[in-house]
Amino acid sequence: MKTLKLLTSASLALVMLPGLYAEPHCPGNVASIRPRIVGRSLVIVPVMLNSSGPYDFVLDTGARLTIVDRSLASELHLARLGPTHVTGVGTYMNAEYGELETLQAGTHEIKQPLILIQDLRWVQQNDRHVRGILGSNFFKHYDLLIDYERRILCLDNTGEMQKKVKGGRIALTPSPYAERDQPFTQLLIIAARVPGIAHEPLFFVLDSGADVPVLFKAGVWLHSTSFITSPMRRHQADEVVQGLAVLPPLDMKVGASSLHQISFVTPVAAGKEIPVKPDIDGLLPTSLFRSAFISYADHFAILEPR
Repeated sequence: MKTLKLLTSASLALVMLPGLYAEPHCPGNVASIRPRIVGRSLVIVPVMLNSSGPYDFVLDTGARLTIVDRSLASELHLARLGPTHVTGVGTYMNAEYGELETLQAGTHEIKQPLILIQDLRWVQQNDRHVRGILGSNFFKHYDLLIDYERRILCLDNTGEMQKKVKGGRIALTPSPYAERDQPFTQLLIIAARVPGIAHEPLFFVLDSGADVPVLFKAGVWLHSTSFITSPMRRHQADEVVQGLAVLPPLDMKVGASSLHQISFVTPVAAGKEIPVKPDIDGLLPTSLFRSAFISYADHFAILEPR
């Protein structure tokens, strides 16, 4: 009898184990992409350029255009269309325009996307295998789900996935500069409350490429003595990099979710002032949440709290 019980228990374990270790799936039976996640926030996906690759690209909803590292652009002999500049959090750098024949992630492909060609050594410090940044001019064609908990990425252009994703919808705020900013993809802006900073809502870019929350021009609300640190960084002839100061932890509310003791950073001027759009108060990393669903077409996000 004892032997029978042991055999029965072993059989149950064999039946249950496949369920316990089943591959996670996207809502609505959408095909999934398995990204690498570096340091809990950097999402890296395999990308094909002009049917070549795959290459490791950082998923960045805060980047309007896809960016290709200069060394990869040279390897693929990508044509340069002209010079430009790129601004980031405390950075102002030289870049060039280019255009691809095709850009593909998973089973999804778009044709003739505009790209930026830029030195990405600052990204490669976190992962030396990174060859580019996959921006919103790719994602705008789809509903996007980044699931940090289950480590999957889902893209859907049928509308089926959003029917299955649960949670309160947070409306994306249209930029007042939408018409002027054409043909660039519009930033994903959401309203959030930070009681320790301001009584009125602040507007943040929902950014999967940021690893820390950012408040621009925090000195408007906080005295400089409230900064915890003020490290300064280099600035070169073709590149300006400002310092970043860490603010005391703050609580904030995004939709129905309350986030506690969030450590923001703020750029500190170091020589040349880097332009910031007046309608944007900061950056909010999607990695603060267990998952982030974004519908570009229907202008809403669903953020699952941790």
